[in-house]
Amino acid sequence: MGREDRYKDIQLPQLRSFCVAATEGNFTAAAKALGLSPPTVWQQVRALERRLRTTLLRRRGRNVELTPEGRMLLELVQPHVSGLDSLEPLFLARQALLPKQLTVAAIPYLTSSHLLGPVREFRERFPDIRLKLQVCVWFDDVSRMVEQGQADLGVIFHDRDGPRSPHLDYEPLMDLQFALLTPADHPLARKKRVTAHDLVQYPLIVPPEGSYARRSLDQLLQRHDLADQAHVVMETPLLDIIRKYVAGGIGIALMHIAKEAEPTPNVHVRVFETWRDAISVVIVSRKGAHHSEQTREFQRIVRQCLSGQRNTL
Repeated sequence: MGREDRYKDIQLPQLRSFCVAATEGNFTAAAKALGLSPPTVWQQVRALERRLRTTLLRRRGRNVELTPEGRMLLELVQPHVSGLDSLEPLFLARQALLPKQLTVAAIPYLTSSHLLGPVREFRERFPDIRLKLQVCVWFDDVSRMVEQGQADLGVIFHDRDGPRSPHLDYEPLMDLQFALLTPADHPLARKKRVTAHDLVQYPLIVPPEGSYARRSLDQLLQRHDLADQAHVVMETPLLDIIRKYVAGGIGIALMHIAKEAEPTPNVHVRVFETWRDAISVVIVSRKGAHHSEQTREFQRIVRQCLSGQRNTL
């Protein structure tokens, strides 16, 4: 592409170079004021002249002077160029007056078990920021909200070997192990070694289809040809319901929890450290997006809290 074809439409840098060159009366002085090279300023003015099919500036030795057409254009555009040049500081000043907001999306289990502490600390430290916590049943909904800019951050499960959205950045926070929840006096709570065959002997409370925990359970049963023997008594993604019904003796449950989980009264938790179904908890943000100060602070607090957090069921 030649210089003649470089600029097809009138551009703001062309108008700015023209206005500064006209007021300074010199390409060198204009280039210094704009932080550009003299040839760049000259090329932008010449491109503007070609687009308008007229001469705007004439050389007079080392200086330039306006033609009648150039004087008319300067009168037309200089107020607008000056206004656009002051747009950024005006925008930042107005933006500072707007209430600061932060929207975080997360799935129910992580919201209930892991985010209460970070959310409380963030609100105590930044009371002027409007924090909104959006709870979504499905992690795909969380990812979609972040991708579309409806949420600044998302906290979800993520399979380390699974696909990643090309539109999101993933920051690992911690790993969760597959675990069995039973009533405290349940036979499996006292059994030294629990197998997949043991699980199908009792009613199961399971997460809904499509969840990571449900997929892990299905894969486990399929590996032992036990899928047809499972008796599912309840499907729910809600932790409070799971633990209440487990404590009430309605069924046993399998889910992902932190390795250091503290059991709920009347609920026995057995973490299967040797099973190959661990899953990561990650915080996701939109790739290439500007992260506000409040977004970065929330990420830091979550990272700090979850690195040493003890999960409570």
